[in-house]
Amino acid sequence: MSFLVGLAAAVLGNVVIGTGQCLQKYALNKLQRDWERTGTSTARTEAVAYSSNVYSSSIDMRQRGSSVSQPSRTVESKRGPLPRYTSKTWVLGLLLNYAGEVCGNAVALSYLSASVVAPVGIVSVLVNVLLAERLLGERITSNQKFGFTVIVAGVACILLVAPRSAGATDATQFVYMVQTSGIALFFGLLYVVQLLLVLVIRNGRQSLFVYVLVASIFGTMNVMVSKIMTMYVRLKMAFAGLPNPADIVVYGAVGAMSSATVTLPRALVALVMGVSVIGQESFRQQALGKYPVMQFQPVFFATYNVVATLSGLLLFKELDGWMHALVFFSVFSIGIGLILYGSRFLQKAKSVVLPSHIKLQKDNLLKSQ
Repeated sequence: MSFLVGLAAAVLGNVVIGTGQCLQKYALNKLQRDWERTGTSTARTEAVAYSSNVYSSSIDMRQRGSSVSQPSRTVESKRGPLPRYTSKTWVLGLLLNYAGEVCGNAVALSYLSASVVAPVGIVSVLVNVLLAERLLGERITSNQKFGFTVIVAGVACILLVAPRSAGATDATQFVYMVQTSGIALFFGLLYVVQLLLVLVIRNGRQSLFVYVLVASIFGTMNVMVSKIMTMYVRLKMAFAGLPNPADIVVYGAVGAMSSATVTLPRALVALVMGVSVIGQESFRQQALGKYPVMQFQPVFFATYNVVATLSGLLLFKELDGWMHALVFFSVFSIGIGLILYGSRFLQKAKSVVLPSHIKLQKDNLLKSQ
C-alpha cells in the first residue's frame, strides 16, 4: 500500500512539474517576443525623429550657405527583455514547479527509493511534450515521437528492477543508515565537481549537457537531503526520541541525543538545501533560455535519473546482495542506454515553430471540432 501511495504522489507531482516548466518557457518566449516587437517599434520611432532633426539641420545650414552631408543611421533599442520575474505566468510556473517537488516527489521519497521516484519523472517529460505543441508552437516530428517511445521503454526497464523499499523502517535502522551513509564526504565531492563545471561554463565552453549536468547534481543533492528529512519526519511521529539526522552525521548517535534545538549541522543542512534549490533553478532557467524545451527536458531527465539513482543506491545501500546488484545494474544500463538513444533523436529533430497563420488555422480547427 505504501508503494502505491508513493507512486501516486510521484506521478501527480510530476504532472504539476511538467506543467510549471512549460509555463515558464512560454513566459520566457513571450518576454523575448515583446522585447523584439517593442525594440523594433522604438528603433523606427527614433530613426524617424533622427531623420527629421537631420533634415531641419541641413535646411538651417543651407540657409547659412553651408552644406554638410549627414550619414544615415538606424537607432536600435539596447534595452533587453524584461526580467523573468515580472511575468505572472513565469512566477506561476515556478510555484507549480516547487509545489510538485514538495507535495509530490518529497512525499514519494518518504515511501519509495530514489531509484523509483527519479524515473517516474518521465511523466513531466510527457506533459511537456503535450503542452509544448499547444502553448509553444513546437511541432512534434516522427523522429521525436520515436525518441520518446524509446525513452519510455528505458524508464520501464529501470522501474522493473528498482528497489521497492524506502530504506529505514524504525529508529535503529534510520540512525545506522545515516551514520554509515558517508553523506558529508559525498556532498563535498559533489561541490568540487560543481565548481569545476561552473568554471567550464564561465570560460565559454557552454553546451546543453554541461548545463544539464550542473542542474542534475544540484537536484540530486536536494533529493538526497529531502529523502533523509522526509524519512525523519515520518519516523519521528512514531519514535519521539529520534535525533535529527544532521546532528547524527556530525556528533554521532549518542551526541545527537543531547544536542540543542538549534545546532550548526542543522543550519548547514538548511544552507545546502537552499543552495541546491537556487543552483538547480538558476542553471535550468539558463538552459531553457538557450535551448528548446523538447531538447532540454529529455536530456535533463536522463542525466538527473542516472545521478540521482546511483547516488541513492550508494548512500542508502538499497540493493539486497550481489545478485540483486548484478541484475539491477545490468538492466539499469540497458534502460539508460535506451534513454540516451532516444534523446539523440530529440536533439537531431529541431523543434519547428509554427507560423502564426498556421497556428491560427490549427486553433480554429480545434475549436470547430
